[in-house]
Amino acid sequence: MLPAKRYAEGLIKLAQEEGKLENFYEDLFRIYDLFKTNREFVDILFDHKMKVSEKKEKIKQFLDLKLDKYIVNLVYLLIDKRREILLPYIPFYYKEMYDKIMGNVDVEVIVSEEVDEGILSKISNWLLKRYGVKNPRFKVKVDKSIIGGVKLLFNNIEVDATIKGALDSIKKELIHNAM
Repeated sequence: MLPAKRYAEGLIKLAQEEGKLENFYEDLFRIYDLFKTNREFVDILFDHKMKVSEKKEKIKQFLDLKLDKYIVNLVYLLIDKRREILLPYIPFYYKEMYDKIMGNVDVEVIVSEEVDEGILSKISNWLLKRYGVKNPRFKVKVDKSIIGGVKLLFNNIEVDATIKGALDSIKKELIHNAM
Protein backbone atom coordinates (compact mmCIF):
# COMPACT_ATOMS: atom_id res chain seq x y z
CA MET A 1 0.00 0.00 0.00
CA LEU A 2 1.26 3.45 -0.85
CA PRO A 3 2.29 5.62 2.12
CA ALA A 4 0.09 8.53 0.95
CA LYS A 5 -2.89 6.21 0.88
CA ARG A 6 -2.18 5.07 4.44
CA TYR A 7 -2.16 8.67 5.65
CA ALA A 8 -5.43 9.31 3.80
CA GLU A 9 -6.98 6.21 5.40
CA GLY A 10 -5.94 7.43 8.84
CA LEU A 11 -7.46 10.83 8.11
CA ILE A 12 -10.72 9.27 6.91
CA LYS A 13 -11.04 7.24 10.10
CA LEU A 14 -10.28 10.30 12.22
CA ALA A 15 -12.69 12.45 10.19
CA GLN A 16 -15.48 9.90 10.69
CA GLU A 17 -14.83 9.78 14.43
CA GLU A 18 -14.78 13.57 14.68
CA GLY A 19 -17.67 14.12 12.23
CA LYS A 20 -15.42 16.18 9.96
CA LEU A 21 -15.39 14.27 6.66
CA GLU A 22 -16.21 17.31 4.55
CA ASN A 23 -14.03 19.72 6.56
CA PHE A 24 -10.96 17.53 6.06
CA TYR A 25 -11.79 17.18 2.36
CA GLU A 26 -11.95 20.95 1.90
CA ASP A 27 -8.82 21.60 3.97
CA LEU A 28 -6.75 19.01 2.12
CA PHE A 29 -7.64 20.61 -1.20
CA ARG A 30 -6.83 24.09 0.17
CA ILE A 31 -3.34 22.79 0.85
CA TYR A 32 -3.23 21.18 -2.59
CA ASP A 33 -4.16 24.57 -4.08
CA LEU A 34 -1.11 26.00 -2.30
CA PHE A 35 1.00 23.49 -4.21
CA LYS A 36 -0.45 24.65 -7.49
CA THR A 37 -0.38 28.38 -6.86
CA ASN A 38 2.38 29.24 -4.40
CA ARG A 39 5.93 28.56 -5.49
CA GLU A 40 7.40 29.87 -2.23
CA PHE A 41 5.37 27.32 -0.23
CA VAL A 42 6.65 24.49 -2.42
CA ASP A 43 10.26 25.73 -2.26
CA ILE A 44 10.19 25.87 1.54
CA LEU A 45 8.43 22.53 1.89
CA PHE A 46 10.96 20.72 -0.29
CA ASP A 47 14.07 22.46 1.02
CA HIS A 48 15.86 19.46 2.57
CA LYS A 49 18.76 21.54 3.86
CA MET A 50 16.46 23.54 6.14
CA LYS A 51 16.09 22.40 9.75
CA VAL A 52 12.73 20.80 10.55
CA SER A 53 11.90 23.40 13.21
CA GLU A 54 12.70 26.27 10.85
CA LYS A 55 10.70 24.69 8.04
CA LYS A 56 7.66 24.23 10.28
CA GLU A 57 7.87 27.85 11.38
CA LYS A 58 8.05 29.10 7.78
CA ILE A 59 5.27 26.79 6.61
CA LYS A 60 3.08 28.03 9.46
CA GLN A 61 2.65 31.38 7.65
CA PHE A 62 0.98 29.62 4.71
CA LEU A 63 -1.41 27.49 6.71
CA ASP A 64 -4.74 29.24 6.94
CA LEU A 65 -6.14 29.82 10.41
CA LYS A 66 -9.33 28.15 9.18
CA LEU A 67 -7.55 24.85 8.58
CA ASP A 68 -8.49 22.11 11.02
CA LYS A 69 -5.83 21.42 13.64
CA TYR A 70 -5.61 17.78 12.50
CA ILE A 71 -4.76 18.82 8.94
CA VAL A 72 -2.11 21.25 10.20
CA ASN A 73 -0.72 18.47 12.39
CA LEU A 74 -0.58 16.19 9.35
CA VAL A 75 1.57 18.73 7.51
CA TYR A 76 3.89 19.01 10.52
CA LEU A 77 4.05 15.22 10.90
CA LEU A 78 5.07 14.84 7.26
CA ILE A 79 7.77 17.47 7.75
CA ASP A 80 9.00 15.72 10.92
CA LYS A 81 9.24 12.41 9.10
CA ARG A 82 10.75 14.03 5.98
CA ARG A 83 7.82 12.75 3.91
CA GLU A 84 6.74 16.10 2.46
CA ILE A 85 6.62 14.54 -1.00
CA LEU A 86 3.44 12.67 0.02
CA LEU A 87 1.44 15.82 0.77
CA PRO A 88 0.11 16.52 -2.76
CA TYR A 89 -1.08 12.90 -3.15
CA ILE A 90 -2.99 12.53 0.11
CA PRO A 91 -5.98 14.70 -0.95
CA PHE A 92 -6.69 12.46 -3.96
CA TYR A 93 -6.63 9.25 -1.94
CA TYR A 94 -8.81 10.94 0.65
CA LYS A 95 -11.23 12.08 -2.10
CA GLU A 96 -11.49 8.52 -3.41
CA MET A 97 -12.46 7.19 0.03
CA TYR A 98 -14.66 10.19 0.81
CA ASP A 99 -16.61 9.74 -2.43
CA LYS A 100 -17.13 6.07 -1.67
CA ILE A 101 -18.46 6.84 1.82
CA MET A 102 -20.71 9.65 0.58
CA GLY A 103 -21.86 7.74 -2.52
CA ASN A 104 -20.48 10.46 -4.82
CA VAL A 105 -19.88 9.50 -8.42
CA ASP A 106 -18.56 11.74 -11.19
CA VAL A 107 -20.81 11.24 -14.20
CA GLU A 108 -19.93 12.63 -17.59
CA VAL A 109 -23.14 13.34 -19.52
CA ILE A 110 -22.63 13.72 -23.26
CA VAL A 111 -25.60 15.19 -25.14
CA SER A 112 -26.29 16.85 -28.48
CA GLU A 113 -27.54 20.07 -26.85
CA GLU A 114 -27.68 21.65 -23.39
CA VAL A 115 -29.95 19.93 -20.87
CA ASP A 116 -31.88 21.40 -17.94
CA GLU A 117 -32.01 20.30 -14.31
CA GLY A 118 -35.19 18.28 -14.98
CA ILE A 119 -33.34 15.97 -17.37
CA LEU A 120 -30.40 15.65 -14.97
CA SER A 121 -32.85 14.81 -12.18
CA LYS A 122 -34.34 11.99 -14.32
CA ILE A 123 -30.84 10.70 -15.10
CA SER A 124 -30.03 10.86 -11.39
CA ASN A 125 -33.11 8.81 -10.49
CA TRP A 126 -32.28 6.26 -13.20
CA LEU A 127 -28.68 5.97 -11.98
CA LEU A 128 -29.90 5.36 -8.43
CA LYS A 129 -32.35 2.63 -9.51
CA ARG A 130 -30.06 0.94 -12.03
CA TYR A 131 -26.59 1.33 -10.47
CA GLY A 132 -27.16 2.52 -6.89
CA VAL A 133 -25.48 5.88 -7.55
CA LYS A 134 -26.59 8.10 -4.65
CA ASN A 135 -24.92 11.43 -5.38
CA PRO A 136 -23.99 11.88 -9.04
CA ARG A 137 -21.86 14.91 -9.85
CA PHE A 138 -22.69 15.75 -13.42
CA LYS A 139 -20.28 17.17 -15.94
CA VAL A 140 -22.28 17.93 -19.07
CA LYS A 141 -20.56 17.98 -22.46
CA VAL A 142 -22.28 18.97 -25.68
CA ASP A 143 -21.29 16.91 -28.73
CA LYS A 144 -23.28 17.68 -31.89
CA SER A 145 -22.07 14.47 -33.56
CA ILE A 146 -24.24 12.23 -31.37
CA ILE A 147 -27.41 13.60 -33.08
CA GLY A 148 -29.66 12.97 -30.06
CA GLY A 149 -29.99 10.95 -26.86
CA VAL A 150 -27.48 10.73 -24.07
CA LYS A 151 -24.21 8.97 -23.28
CA LEU A 152 -23.12 8.47 -19.66
CA LEU A 153 -19.59 7.68 -18.50
CA PHE A 154 -18.91 6.82 -14.84
CA ASN A 155 -16.91 4.30 -12.80
CA ASN A 156 -15.54 2.67 -15.97
CA ILE A 157 -19.12 2.16 -17.21
CA GLU A 158 -20.42 3.52 -20.49
CA VAL A 159 -24.14 3.79 -21.12
CA ASP A 160 -24.78 4.76 -24.74
CA ALA A 161 -28.38 5.75 -25.41
CA THR A 162 -27.59 8.01 -28.36
CA ILE A 163 -28.94 7.89 -31.87
CA LYS A 164 -25.37 7.74 -33.16
CA GLY A 165 -24.67 4.78 -30.85
CA ALA A 166 -27.78 2.97 -32.09
CA LEU A 167 -26.85 3.61 -35.73
CA ASP A 168 -23.27 2.42 -35.12
CA SER A 169 -24.63 -0.73 -33.48
CA ILE A 170 -26.94 -1.42 -36.43
CA LYS A 171 -24.06 -0.82 -38.83
CA LYS A 172 -21.83 -3.33 -36.98
CA GLU A 173 -24.61 -5.89 -36.94
CA LEU A 174 -25.25 -5.50 -40.68
CA ILE A 175 -21.55 -5.85 -41.47
CA HIS A 176 -21.26 -8.90 -39.19
CA ASN A 177 -24.33 -10.58 -40.75
CA ALA A 178 -23.12 -9.85 -44.30
CA MET A 179 -19.96 -11.87 -43.78
